[in-house]
Amino acid sequence: MFDKAHIEALFGEIENSWRGKDEFEAISRQAHLGIAYADAGRSLEKIDSRVVALIEKHKPK
Repeated sequence: MFDKAHIEALFGEIENSWRGKDEFEAISRQAHLGIAYADAGRSLEKIDSRVVALIEKHKPK
């Protein structure tokens, strides 16, 4: 399950990479949904692939 440190790292990377770009809001929404799906053990197939990569990078080990 994602904890505060994992979530902060993931959203920090989103902030650094996409803040000020048109897709920032969509990426942020996808990240929230993707984290919920990951925590619930659901498939991430409908989540933006850029967000899935971040989830995989920052997920709890």
